[in-house]
Amino acid sequence: MPEVKNEKNIFIETLEWICDKLESVNIPYMITGGSAVGFWGHIRTTMDIDILIQIHSKQIMPFLKLIKNDAYVDIEEAEKSILCKSMFNIILNKTGFKVDLIPLEEDSYEIEKFKNKIKINFQNKEIFVISPEDLIISKLLWSKSAGGSERQIKDSESIYKLNNENLDLNYIEKWVKILKIEDEFEKLL
Repeated sequence: MPEVKNEKNIFIETLEWICDKLESVNIPYMITGGSAVGFWGHIRTTMDIDILIQIHSKQIMPFLKLIKNDAYVDIEEAEKSILCKSMFNIILNKTGFKVDLIPLEEDSYEIEKFKNKIKINFQNKEIFVISPEDLIISKLLWSKSAGGSERQIKDSESIYKLNNENLDLNYIEKWVKILKIEDEFEKLL
C-alpha cells in the first residue's frame, strides 16, 4: 500500500503562510475577492488569494524582507506598488500559489469595508475576511467595471442566497446607491 502523506492543499497552506507573515509585522488585512466567496457563498476555484492590506510606509521593508526568502517578490516593484496604492503579487515558492496584495485606498467605501471585516476561525486559525455584505457590493462593483461580468454576478447571487436571512440589506442598499451600482444589484435580485 502506498504511503499517504497528510499534506495541506496549496490554497490553505498559502493562506496560512501569508496571514502569519502579515500578522507578525502587525499589518491589518482582510481576505477578499474570489478566495472569500468560499467563506460566504459556493466554493469555487480561484487562481490566487486576494488580500486587502492596511500598510504604512514604515512597515513596507520589514514585511518585504520577511517574505523574500519564502516567496518570489520583486522588492522594488512591490515597494512602488504599495506607495502608489496599487496591487502587487507574490508567489509562495513552496506551493507556487499566487497572492495578490491590495493596499487600502483612502476612499470612504474602502475604509468602511475594511472596518467591517470579520474574524473567523479557519483551520483552527483566526483570520480576517470581508463581510458578506461588502463582498456582494465589491463583486457588483467589479462586475460593473468589467462591463457586466457574469462570474461576479453569480458570486454575488451565491453569497446572497446562502446568507439572505442574516444580511444587512439597508447597508447594502445604502452603498449600492452611493456607488451607483443599482443596475448590477437588480441583476442580483
